[in-house]
Amino acid sequence: MTNESRGAPAVQITLGDALNEYISSLKPEQQHAYEAFVRKYVEYAGAQMSVGDLTGSRVESYAEVSIKHTDPNADKRVAALKAWFQFLKKKNYAQQNFGVHIRIRKPASSRAGNRGTAVRIEEPPIEMTAEGIEDLKRELAEIESQVPEMVRAIEQARSDGDLRENAPYHAAREALAFSDNRKKRIEGALKRAVVVDRSQKESDVTAVGSTVTVTYLDKGFQISYQLVGAREANASDRKISVESPVGKVLLGRRIGEEVEVTAPQGVMRYRIDAIVQQS
Repeated sequence: MTNESRGAPAVQITLGDALNEYISSLKPEQQHAYEAFVRKYVEYAGAQMSVGDLTGSRVESYAEVSIKHTDPNADKRVAALKAWFQFLKKKNYAQQNFGVHIRIRKPASSRAGNRGTAVRIEEPPIEMTAEGIEDLKRELAEIESQVPEMVRAIEQARSDGDLRENAPYHAAREALAFSDNRKKRIEGALKRAVVVDRSQKESDVTAVGSTVTVTYLDKGFQISYQLVGAREANASDRKISVESPVGKVLLGRRIGEEVEVTAPQGVMRYRIDAIVQQS
């Protein structure tokens, strides 16, 4: 028996059937305000799931993932879900009011108190290639698709008992936190990302998105790099950031120019042999 052992409610019903009954019991204005939020929860939990199988940990896990303090509709979402769980308890479909687990969780910095006045700093746009922006969008979509499975892993591990010595539970929480942090970073980058505008740049000068062929003069061999923003850099694809030592000196150059890069191993000299602009 786990610490969430429970007795069965008097009436057995699925979440889907309970939702239909609940929506039909609401006044038109309440339907408009509540239905979308409650239906999203039921879709997440599974319409065929028995209400009797609900647990506080499952509801709490959903709240942690789906109710953010940054959501402009957070208060409405909380009100709708609390009313829904009150309905389930009142109808004796659930053995307790799981609405107590529904709340807006504020970040640690907010809970600690903000003693100063927040100052909004407008961050500059990030120049990226169109391909780089699409790569970020694909990664974001992949992360979002993995969240439900991560939440289920937390719920499963949480139901196994004492959380203090529950390694799978803590590992699952860390995985979700890492994924959520990466998601926020990608969303922040996409908000600031702009595709490189070639219309205002000279065609024979290197810029973000340019593929540059250079000769490493000290060794006598040729190599090609694509100059990209820091978030697109990938050494295996020979995409180098314009913020890196090599990228900085190659930016804004013309064919025939020779440049020097100071590195830990010494000074390296390159000659610009060709420039291909991204179409």
